[in-house]
Amino acid sequence: MDQKIFSHFQNVIETTMIVGDTCSDAIANSAKAITTALLNGHSIFSCGEKSGSLLAQLLTDHLSLGFEIERPAFPALNMNKMCAETTTQNRFANVIETHAKTSDVLVIISAGDDSPSLIKAVESAIGKGMVVVLLSAANDDQLSASIGYNDVNIEAGEFAGQLVAQAQFQTIQCLGALIENRIFGGS
Repeated sequence: MDQKIFSHFQNVIETTMIVGDTCSDAIANSAKAITTALLNGHSIFSCGEKSGSLLAQLLTDHLSLGFEIERPAFPALNMNKMCAETTTQNRFANVIETHAKTSDVLVIISAGDDSPSLIKAVESAIGKGMVVVLLSAANDDQLSASIGYNDVNIEAGEFAGQLVAQAQFQTIQCLGALIENRIFGGS
């Protein structure tokens, strides 16, 4: 049992190190895109499938409630909450069509396997002129290919099982810190 526990946390540490090493540029570019949008009065929309829905809510909480410092709320909307009663493939796209504006940011957190509802959300976001930040996972080839040239993809496809969610969780935590630091300064 002790070996299983040690092995679990060793995998988490190794995942964190790999994400920090291989995704740092994409994370920094994502933080810059989100910060720029916020400073220009735009909103951040988030959504996800499976574990990604929980992480999308975490990002929304970090933006609207604060992460490391007490501060005013940023305009952030979690689309999973907005369409919790709807299961159609167009549910996220419909929210974007109704509420989003040009230069808003869409953050998508995928658990993998090219979710049709997430692909439709990206298509709607691109049609609206939004910036897309994608946290992709294994088998997200179509989803990754659907984002635009100026969008950002933070890939966690090399991880399996719960390590995908771990990598994406660490990314969300880092984004929360970077965004606050870019807007309010600090260490």
